Amino acid sequence: MPPVFLGIDLGTSGMRVVALSEQGEVVAKSERQWDPPETNPGRWLRTLKALLGQLTAQLGEQYSIAALSACSTSGTILPVDGRGMPLEQAWLYSDPRGQAQAKQLGIPASWGLSRWLWWAEAYPDQYRDSYLAHPADFLLSQLGGRRQVTDHTHALKSGFDLEAYTWPQEWLARQGLNPKHFPEVVPPGTVLGTVRADWGLGPEVLIAAGITDGCAGQLAAGAIRLGQVSTSLGTTLIFKANSPDPIQTPSIYSHLHPDSAPHRCRERMVWWPGAASFCGGGVLPHYFPDGNLQMLDQQAQAYLPTGLVSYPLCQPGERFPIVDPQFAGFLPEAEEGSPRFYAALLEGVAMVERLGLETLAAQGIPVPEQSPIFTTGGGSKSPLWLRLRASILARPLAVVKHPEPAVGAAILAASAYWCCSVQQAADRLVQVERYVQPDPEWVKSYAEIYSVFHSRLSNLL
Repeated sequence: MPPVFLGIDLGTSGMRVVALSEQGEVVAKSERQWDPPETNPGRWLRTLKALLGQLTAQLGEQYSIAALSACSTSGTILPVDGRGMPLEQAWLYSDPRGQAQAKQLGIPASWGLSRWLWWAEAYPDQYRDSYLAHPADFLLSQLGGRRQVTDHTHALKSGFDLEAYTWPQEWLARQGLNPKHFPEVVPPGTVLGTVRADWGLGPEVLIAAGITDGCAGQLAAGAIRLGQVSTSLGTTLIFKANSPDPIQTPSIYSHLHPDSAPHRCRERMVWWPGAASFCGGGVLPHYFPDGNLQMLDQQAQAYLPTGLVSYPLCQPGERFPIVDPQFAGFLPEAEEGSPRFYAALLEGVAMVERLGLETLAAQGIPVPEQSPIFTTGGGSKSPLWLRLRASILARPLAVVKHPEPAVGAAILAASAYWCCSVQQAADRLVQVERYVQPDPEWVKSYAEIYSVFHSRLSNLL
């Protein structure tokens, strides 16, 4: 039977499992949503057991499961004992506990390290016998993988020094944290063992070290070589790139490429700088709460290019490419609720996308002119918006067929099974569904309109 590779995505709103074939096709999938976010590790395991049962039923006798891996939300952690069993519910990246400790450490409150210090200070007796784990680490250890091991993408927001590739032991000790309570760190895709027989997945199913959901999404998008950039247009607008150097600014932070751990990397290291704007697809339902977006797309075509400029936000506050908690953006000068106003919102988001790419390039991140931008997210389902964005960016958009984080985790599993680099596995498995070319006439018009946008923005800042 041909092999398949499983990817598990444990997110804040649900869990999803996919089976990826050797040709890069999703041949089976199962998922469960939860609201509010689930933080009970026991329920994670029960959900995973149910989803794997559904998945294996779909696969039947057509495929054999060769390997699996998992991704989870960056910044979420949980304490486990020496057997890998949870001592508490997980603390999400958004959990308010640890805010005072974050200020003390000089890190964002979303980092898991702030909540680990809170745990050490608030519950010293329990802390003494506990170990820091991330959700993906926990799932993989319960499946049969090595305990007290994490990957270097999850480890970043727990305080791991990626450049030195070690825990900063002396610094941690000065904060009152015992370095022995932190996991061993390995590159994503490292083989951690095989799945225990009681999970019923078959013999010798490899377990590969996981990855954060954001990095898994970049891996699934295929933009993992120097010069490649991906944008994900969902509620917000997320930028992911590749750089020969780590980029750290108030709005950009860098992960390390899965293949760039010192003992793996034979060439120059590659970093994954990323940033996110609050401007994105969320502005459409905000200003058109009862609108049929597909019908609005059809109506908007007659008004493009509108000649209007905007930096649309749902509320004040922006983090990239403008960094200002008070910045409110500006709306198009058209009747709110009209098709022209809607068309101008589409243009405004695309202009922010272009500004974001220019901001990355200004930081020394390679963004070659006219090279395709890999794109994912709900905004990439609109043919009109794709054409418009390609024209404003003056470059093609590469629309990926299976861009979800679970597929990125499955690519890690494939790299473990094939004994190859993560890059090689992605080259083999990631499929570009189509390329959307810029409209030559629109490119000319939007070059002038973008200059107006830039001037308007400069006058506000």
